[in-house]
Amino acid sequence: MSIFVNIKVPSEYIFIFKRAIFMKKRPDGRYKVSLTIDGKRHYFYGRTIKEAEQRRNNYKNTLHSAPNIDYNITLGQWLSIWLRGAKPTLATDTYESYVYQLRQYVLPTMAKIKLIDLQPHMFRKLIADLLALGYSNRSVQYALAVVRIGLNQAVNDGVLPISPMRGVKLPQKQKTQVSALSKNEAQRLLGVISNPCHYNLYYVALHTGLRRSEILGLRIRDVNTKASTISVNQTVLIVGGKPIISATTKNAASRRTISVDAKTLSILRRQIMWTLKNRMAASDYEDNGLLFCRRDGRPYDPKYISHTANKYGKSAGFHLTFHMLRHTHATLLLKAGVHFKVVQVRLGHSSFQQTMDTYSHVLPDIEENVVDKLIDLV
Repeated sequence: MSIFVNIKVPSEYIFIFKRAIFMKKRPDGRYKVSLTIDGKRHYFYGRTIKEAEQRRNNYKNTLHSAPNIDYNITLGQWLSIWLRGAKPTLATDTYESYVYQLRQYVLPTMAKIKLIDLQPHMFRKLIADLLALGYSNRSVQYALAVVRIGLNQAVNDGVLPISPMRGVKLPQKQKTQVSALSKNEAQRLLGVISNPCHYNLYYVALHTGLRRSEILGLRIRDVNTKASTISVNQTVLIVGGKPIISATTKNAASRRTISVDAKTLSILRRQIMWTLKNRMAASDYEDNGLLFCRRDGRPYDPKYISHTANKYGKSAGFHLTFHMLRHTHATLLLKAGVHFKVVQVRLGHSSFQQTMDTYSHVLPDIEENVVDKLIDLV
């Protein structure tokens, strides 16, 4: 004969009993709790039961917000994985730039740190160390911005719960004065260029504001002689130390069509004839359809064009970089009264604000013209 006795146990004691099953006090006085996930048991320790449970709960929360968390992957390994995945979506020169920035400024000191161990103070220290070494605010800002993009992707992929760079302020860009030629200096520059192909290239650069990569990527078929326009559809970049033709542009706004004046159009026609004559004369001509190119049809090395700018500038009596031709074009247009929005589209800037920020030095000259017009305004 069996006797069963029903004993009602208060729920709070049942809870305490269950807790006791999953935690144990160690000989060193700490409490240990465990959590089993996918057949693997994880242990968490604390000086009190509450502390051990808190660590376990924090781990569970981390798994919820970062389901693909990897406790072994390092920053260097993750950035390599991220770049391989991002490469098809990046312009060739942008990808090369990202790789250089990481290798030059970040990976030498932080590559082996585990992703999960990264802390904001580590990036603040890196910024301070790089600036102390003499690197410019712009260089440091760009390098850390690349890391931030990579870490944000880790968060999006569930590899990290939050970005360790969240809240880290990057150094502000130091505003520099844009260097541009005056109208007289531009004319003096053209006067010292005896090479006919170089003359045409510099003339077109001054009258269109195209970037170096864009003007070297121009094709003969990008010149519409009937509509008096040129279109930017590709660029010439340095990749792996060699010039290549890239189907990409700096940004979406850079792929554009702009108008040219009658004199510039005649220079373009002259250059087309020059290029076609070279194509007929050279037995080893590589026909890439380029407008400005070497005699054998291959693209100019952008570094070579930059070297010619230094040479021609010295001959004209002033310092010159090829990019100054672009600034000269924009500055002279604005001083002539062309609206900032028109200049933005013409230059292929991604935003109106970029144009305003870059050429704000022209505003005082524009303001003087406004004062003259106010007299007869009403």
